[in-house]
Amino acid sequence: MRRLVLILALLLVPAAALADRPAIRVEAVGFGTVTGAGDRDAARRRAVADALLAAALAGGADVSGRTATNRGIVTSDVAIVRTVGRILSHRILSESFSGQVWRVRIEALVGDGPGPLCPIRTLVVTAYAPRVEVDPHAPEWSGELADTIARRLVQRLARHPAVSLAGVTDRPLPRTSRRGDAFDYDVLTRGSVRLPGNGHGFVPTIRLTRTAGPKLELELELKLVGADGTSSLQHFIRRVPLPRPSLAGGLSVLVQPQREALAAALLDGSDRALDALFDRAGCEPVSARLSSAGGLLEVPVGRANGLTQGSLAFTADGGSTQILEVVELRGSSARLRPLDPTLGPSHFAGRRVQFVETGR
Repeated sequence: MRRLVLILALLLVPAAALADRPAIRVEAVGFGTVTGAGDRDAARRRAVADALLAAALAGGADVSGRTATNRGIVTSDVAIVRTVGRILSHRILSESFSGQVWRVRIEALVGDGPGPLCPIRTLVVTAYAPRVEVDPHAPEWSGELADTIARRLVQRLARHPAVSLAGVTDRPLPRTSRRGDAFDYDVLTRGSVRLPGNGHGFVPTIRLTRTAGPKLELELELKLVGADGTSSLQHFIRRVPLPRPSLAGGLSVLVQPQREALAAALLDGSDRALDALFDRAGCEPVSARLSSAGGLLEVPVGRANGLTQGSLAFTADGGSTQILEVVELRGSSARLRPLDPTLGPSHFAGRRVQFVETGR
């Protein structure tokens, strides 16, 4: 399979300088051959996939294998999944169709983390009960203050462009194992609050401590948990002076306006920590594990997570990289088919995939 990679940007910048840059722009050309009637659109997606793989290689992937083809169609490439997952954005520069072959030329931004050009994806988030830890020397109203802080955090995350708030619950994030659910009183009487397969859980830890001054210290541990068990953390700490004793009796009383003002003072600057958590997660490629379903492969992510009919999946578990296309798209799930027709569902079941968008 002929692959042309245009790396003018790389030629102009020394390798040492590239190592210090978070992202580089590369151009690549991919090809896709039409194999039969009704295959034209799929062949175009395969051409985009070929170009994305080429861009990944140009971006510095450590390749230790070979490209596999079937009837002129690239079906796999070894050891490039980490770089494919770091294609922060891409755009199609040109495309042509001649002699049953698509030729697609793209420009891709390849890097190691989120940036201003990162395509924000949708995170379906459930906000769970916070974990509250209050210093015994803190004022009596600190528990109520923690509730106010938790409410403000949820209001803030609901405004983030990457977040689709699925719900807010006063119950903790369920344990990973489903054992015991049949005997859990809350589950039996109030229903399950387990994360859907395409969801994330937001679990803040709120610690309030009285320090010298006297001051009140807020420590936040903001945790985002994926349905697959992966998680990310962001920390925030701030101290503010305690309010002066009230006429009602020392520091035992804090009326609502005072509580709101103190919560706002403690949370000043926390929006940057919260945004950093969701910016990072929103820049991660959509990923999921494959399961076998009716001769095809299914993932618990779909349109609600930003997938389209033109999305392509790459296996992302450290083995050889295989490419799959979407054949059926639903709100919270999708069915996939491998581009290599010689590989059946049993070859993929349980493997993790990451998605990229082909533009159609």
